[in-house]
Amino acid sequence: MNKKWVTIGVVGVLILGGGYWGYKHFTAKPAAASYTTAKATMGDVQKVITATGTVNYPHSITLTFPTSGSASSAGKIVELNVKAGDTVKAGEVLAKIDDTKLNTSVLQAQANVTSAESKLQTLEDSYNDQTRAQAESSLEKAKENLTTAQQNADPSYLANQVTIANENVQQASNNLAKAQMSNNPSSIQSAQSALNSALNDLTTAKNNQNGGAAQALASAQADVTAAQYQVNQQEQGPNPADVSSAQANIQIAQAQLASAQADLADASIVAPVDAVVVDCPLQLGQDSDSKSIITLTPVGDKLEVDAAIDQADITQCKVGQKVDITLDSYPNNHISGTVNAVALQGTTTSNVTTYQVTASVDQNSDLLRAGMNANINIIVAEANNVLTVPSEAVKTRGSQSFVMVPAAPGTSTGTGNSQSQSQSKSQSQAQSNTGNNRSGNGSNGYSGSGYTGSRNTGARNATANVRMVPVVTGLDDGTNVEIKSGLQEGQEVITGSVSSTTKSSSNTSSNSSFKLGGGAARAMTGGGGPRGN
Repeated sequence: MNKKWVTIGVVGVLILGGGYWGYKHFTAKPAAASYTTAKATMGDVQKVITATGTVNYPHSITLTFPTSGSASSAGKIVELNVKAGDTVKAGEVLAKIDDTKLNTSVLQAQANVTSAESKLQTLEDSYNDQTRAQAESSLEKAKENLTTAQQNADPSYLANQVTIANENVQQASNNLAKAQMSNNPSSIQSAQSALNSALNDLTTAKNNQNGGAAQALASAQADVTAAQYQVNQQEQGPNPADVSSAQANIQIAQAQLASAQADLADASIVAPVDAVVVDCPLQLGQDSDSKSIITLTPVGDKLEVDAAIDQADITQCKVGQKVDITLDSYPNNHISGTVNAVALQGTTTSNVTTYQVTASVDQNSDLLRAGMNANINIIVAEANNVLTVPSEAVKTRGSQSFVMVPAAPGTSTGTGNSQSQSQSKSQSQAQSNTGNNRSGNGSNGYSGSGYTGSRNTGARNATANVRMVPVVTGLDDGTNVEIKSGLQEGQEVITGSVSSTTKSSSNTSSNSSFKLGGGAARAMTGGGGPRGN
């Protein structure tokens, strides 16, 4: 008995559960589709070529100390008058190296010039007692100079001069230390000046010991020889060959003087024009070398951006095109520019060929710095204040473009399904076809809206009340499309659709994409069938 009632209970539960499932399944509401729209608005459409480039100054000037000659070995940087960001005037000394040795060379070269000129003058003077006396006097003077040079060139004398100079430097250093301990500015300044003077004396002494005195001695010996020669020539008169030689000596001496003066001038970096200091990595006391560089840009020089453009896009780039420049760190700040150069020769890297395009900024911005990476948009085409719709609203079939727009209630959509079933078919076959033809999604029919809904359900699509509008399009920037004709400002266009199943209780919902159906496409090309019922 108990088993019987248990069986009856189980069967009852199954019957009730199946009935509830059937009710929920067969009473589920059909899919309801909805679409998203946007309005046709007036706006701007731009076609751009995007690239990344580097910011630089187009007319930067690099200044440095010479890397060869006597100036390069002159020593350390002893004067630095500028830093990055400073504005300088043409002729202003920006930096200077120790020029003690260079000054000595100039003085020596000047003396050589004077000596050579004196020799020529003596040679050309008439030969008389007065000229003879002058020749003899010159000889004596040359001998005196030779004696002095010999004394100055004596190794022990030179060593003693260096020793004395070192002692003076040490004494001056001690005096400076004492003055610094006294905290007396006047005493410190005086002691510092004395130390600088002692250092200069030491440099001169070392220069003399390292060849300067020997050079002076050689010159003095040459003077003596020349003076003696002049005396001997007094009785013979001037020799044309001697005149030519003397003139050549003057030219040589002058060339040496010019070289020495150039080396002295190279000891200073001088601004060639009014400019702004872009970079100045120098430091006082460092040795001058090829890396001792100061970079300037002329006042008013506008920054440029050099960018690499793919060979597929380079033919669209022209001088004069407008450019929008942004930086990763300031994406909302736009800086206007203009293309001022398009390279004719490309560069190939890893089998990729690019061409350099240079864009100058219309107005320098505080945000831009040389060496920065910048993003540029080169405007190759634009349409301003034109009617536009979102790019996804425009569909194409062959060469024809169109949009779908919501139709007013009761308005014919202009597209539909073919209901060409034969009257001779059986009633059951006709009923079977009704679902396909009227749904707008059968294998032989087309939806009235041009968009797919549920297939083979026999129910009309709730979004069938739309129509197709042919349009003539213009520029497309990937976001918006220029509409030249076919629409009016403010008119709504369909951009997409999402359908979901309205369900009750535990039923699940389903979504389907909103897309162009065969009916709309065929209707646009004249291939659609007659509307369905």
